[in-house]
Amino acid sequence: MEVYELYGTSNLLLFKEENVLNYRPGGYHPVILGDTLKDSRYEIYHKLGYGGFSTVWVAKDNKYVNASAHDLLSIVLTSCSLEQWVSVKIITADRTNQSWELHTLRVLSEHCQGSLGSENIVQLLDDFIHEGPNGCHQCLVFELLGPTVNIIVDDYHKEGERLETETLLKISSQLLQAVAFMHKAGYAHGGIVDYSLFASQLTFGRPQR
Repeated sequence: MEVYELYGTSNLLLFKEENVLNYRPGGYHPVILGDTLKDSRYEIYHKLGYGGFSTVWVAKDNKYVNASAHDLLSIVLTSCSLEQWVSVKIITADRTNQSWELHTLRVLSEHCQGSLGSENIVQLLDDFIHEGPNGCHQCLVFELLGPTVNIIVDDYHKEGERLETETLLKISSQLLQAVAFMHKAGYAHGGIVDYSLFASQLTFGRPQR
């Protein structure tokens, strides 16, 4: 019996997470906590979320952990972290060859040097192809940030509180700098309201420099 026959196509209980029926050839890559990617470099620890064409996971970059065991003095001298947490976006197999996301991120990275606004754009750290039971999946590795701005605002509203004026001004300033940077690179953001591409440098995002 089909799962829809049990619950009905409009039952929201089926969609608290990504649609399980999309774990099929060409669809999502099945992930279990503790799985590793790219020759055991990235170890999956927690699920961040999902979209129509990808899932996103918190992972530890074991390259830094292994390096610390072999050359601790070098890491101290170069001020490198003993471990690095990242987010890994795993794109569905059927969208891997159609997605322009990697190309866009690479173009933005090329424009980052010396640009103030680029500090407010999440940084691409690595990319690779992972072969799984449902096909080959493009994987994008990003710096790990805090909640998106809209989530923070919603949390304040639910508690009947408002963000401080100074905080709102910082968010607005960083958002405008990010948009200006993208426009200069020849791109426009298609969903400003969710702030998903922008990295806030406030306490819930990348530390203020």
